Amino acid sequence: MIIQLQKNTPPKSGVVLFEVILALVLFSFAAIIIANSFSSSLRSVDRMRNDLDASNLAISTLSEIELGIKPIETSAPTEFEEPFEKWTWQIETTKPNEDLDMGGGLTLVEVIIINEDLGRETRIARMIRPPAEIQSLND
Repeated sequence: MIIQLQKNTPPKSGVVLFEVILALVLFSFAAIIIANSFSSSLRSVDRMRNDLDASNLAISTLSEIELGIKPIETSAPTEFEEPFEKWTWQIETTKPNEDLDMGGGLTLVEVIIINEDLGRETRIARMIRPPAEIQSLND
């Protein structure tokens, strides 16, 4: 003879509700963490892009000076053309002392690139021989 026992088990609706709420809370925390990481990554990429723009502008300006397109003289801040109209360039020249010059007639040229909106400043410097002295050396 087999006896079957029937248990009167109460419904587990409270436990299921707790599991659903717990799952929603965990999902919310995960979504918040992912959103913050994504936002931080976007800011980092934007900052790197601005640094790269500033470096490229500085190198281009210094190259224009070396090619004789821009004069080797101290200048006031000047805005770039579009699409870099928020950036300014400035040139500072210094005659080095005799120890650094080594008799070569070199000039220390520093290019300063500034974006006031972003609070960024990039500087690049190089010792350059003025184009007139290069011509006299070649003749």
